[in-house]
Amino acid sequence: MRRSTALLAFAYILVSFPLLGQLRPAPTPNFFNQSFQVTRLTSPIKNSLAGTYVGDGRMLFVSDAASPFSQAPKFRLWNMDLITEKAKRVNTKNLCEINTLRYNVGAITVDDSNSFMIAAINDASINDFMVQTRMTLLHIDLSHGFSQCATPPFVKIGYSYNHPFYDDKTGYLYFTSDKPGGKGGLDIYRVLKLGANEWGEVEPMDELNTPNNDVFPYVHDDGRLYYSTLTASSGYDVYMWDFDRRSYPTRLPAPVNTKVDDFNFFIISEKDAVVARSSSNSDYSALYRLLAF
Repeated sequence: MRRSTALLAFAYILVSFPLLGQLRPAPTPNFFNQSFQVTRLTSPIKNSLAGTYVGDGRMLFVSDAASPFSQAPKFRLWNMDLITEKAKRVNTKNLCEINTLRYNVGAITVDDSNSFMIAAINDASINDFMVQTRMTLLHIDLSHGFSQCATPPFVKIGYSYNHPFYDDKTGYLYFTSDKPGGKGGLDIYRVLKLGANEWGEVEPMDELNTPNNDVFPYVHDDGRLYYSTLTASSGYDVYMWDFDRRSYPTRLPAPVNTKVDDFNFFIISEKDAVVARSSSNSDYSALYRLLAF
């Protein structure tokens, strides 16, 4: 009887997962076979994260460094020149809620033609701590020479939406959310942009999502998707997936991943990348640069 039960269970696995034996890890690109010099780009005194490369040697990111005397500092948008590694606050005049002092900016993505932005924001007067509370997405249309702002129609009240990344090559917006239909915690989704604030159906990234938090999706020019997952052994780790449905995500090697939280990884060039990571005691998060030599 026990043998029959075991055979039935094995047959169920074969039927339910026909490609189980064919799955293989996605091979890592040559980029990760180089030696890297790792340097910190942002101050350890305040939190900095959600970096995104916008071309011309510039990186946008968010930081609470602008509020040194506040007990509940707000996260603002910053711009860093990656040649000098000097950063300054972004002038957010006429960018709707981003320019309103009561809002935290959680992350931002900009299309290649600078015709629109998607920002993750929350109301700091209601939510004291950005990383622990609900965020929403804001679509900022810049195509007419001035900003027109609206909440995308796929955003539902009562759930968190964060970590937007727009892939110009495919027209997909990637983001994370705790909305129903996921596997648990924050999951990664994508939605096709059809027009000015017109969007297709939201698609869960079931190949990547886990019962834990899956965050900061980023698609490189070669089509590979990078993101971070909350693990049991070393906090958030960075993984890569190459859209080959017969492969499974690959955990990236050091120095991308360390013993602390590693997230928000993105590649700038063949020898240059950025990753965010927490301090050993998780008191702050900072952006680090990985330069190959």
